[in-house]
Amino acid sequence: MNAMDHVRHLAEKIGPSGSTTVEEKEAAVYAHKQLASLGLHPVMETFRSARSAWLPAALFWSIVLGSGFLFLGGGRIGAIAALTLAVTGLGSILLELSFRPNLLRWVLPKGQSQNVWARIDAKAEARDRVVLVAHLDTHRTPLVFSSDRWVRIFEKLVPIGMAFAVLLIATFALGIVLPMPWLRYVAIGPLLVALGMLILMLQADFTPYAPGANDNASGVGVVLSLAEQLAMEPLDYTAVWIVLTGCEEVGCYGAEDFIRRHKTDLGHAAWISVDTVGSNSGVPVYLSQETFLSTAKSDLELLELVRDISARRPELGAHEISMKGTYTDGAIGAKHGLRVLTFESHRADGTLSDWHRPTDTIENASVECVQATEALLNELLKQLDANASSATEAGSASSATEAELGVV
Repeated sequence: MNAMDHVRHLAEKIGPSGSTTVEEKEAAVYAHKQLASLGLHPVMETFRSARSAWLPAALFWSIVLGSGFLFLGGGRIGAIAALTLAVTGLGSILLELSFRPNLLRWVLPKGQSQNVWARIDAKAEARDRVVLVAHLDTHRTPLVFSSDRWVRIFEKLVPIGMAFAVLLIATFALGIVLPMPWLRYVAIGPLLVALGMLILMLQADFTPYAPGANDNASGVGVVLSLAEQLAMEPLDYTAVWIVLTGCEEVGCYGAEDFIRRHKTDLGHAAWISVDTVGSNSGVPVYLSQETFLSTAKSDLELLELVRDISARRPELGAHEISMKGTYTDGAIGAKHGLRVLTFESHRADGTLSDWHRPTDTIENASVECVQATEALLNELLKQLDANASSATEAGSASSATEAELGVV
């Protein structure tokens, strides 16, 4: 089967596959069957995950509103209580945006999800390790992603909203020192902003899930297609892990669970994330870095390799970008010190096509972009293996020289 066969099955036959849903599990079962059919020995590992990407933010804005009511309702004591509650909420949401444990995660509803993985051993000694990772779940289709214009507005609303939350916290602190009635009027503006943000966050979770042809059946299709090629012809000196994760869309819970379980075996592996690589009218891109709250930088050696391949294969149309305001499973690889490189596909204006929309269907997925990304990754894997082979030969030559010189 080629990559687009997998994309078609995931996006059409299984369809929208929200995090922790029955459909997400069906997608995992499909991936497991495909890997097993290649003669591999896939493993399915379950884990607990948040169900929503939007509820943590909704809970944060609810905390902000609650703290505001405490402040409006009662003098210095109210200000102290409001400050304590708001600072706790702010610290928790910042940790959430950094993919770290926090109070919001403790109280939010959870569900069961799963990762599927298989390892393709090197023909000879494994001198390097590569993880090809793509996520199986699809996102909801909220108002703030309903058009390119809304996406641009939302990109501005988030920092503006956070600035007003910080202003509100400063007002609470001032209210402890100077409990003056006029400070209540200062708090009203930020509270209205918090209410607006809360409404947007809640609206998102009442929308259906996207079919996900681009995000991310395209990535899964490319990884499964490469798995088929590697199963027939493994690399000489590079072991390759094929990893299909759950719950990327709600905070990369699947990638986090996989790395934590297998960190010792992974060592300093190359963690190559393949996400939304079928943008309509798009071309392959590789990320120099991705910035959500913190910045996850790509591995410099991997970047140099893919830059060289892109220069040698201009027909693939691949180029380098720096991404802000969103995340991929690559962020988790960087968090754990792996050698990260992420592939996506962007249109000429720098956007992803049909991102988190009902129109993310097979009809709007680019076959050419998927195929170009697969070709790019194929070249990268071969080059990594060639480098591992060179390292082996260099090591053998060094040992031989030492033996000739009588070095023990």
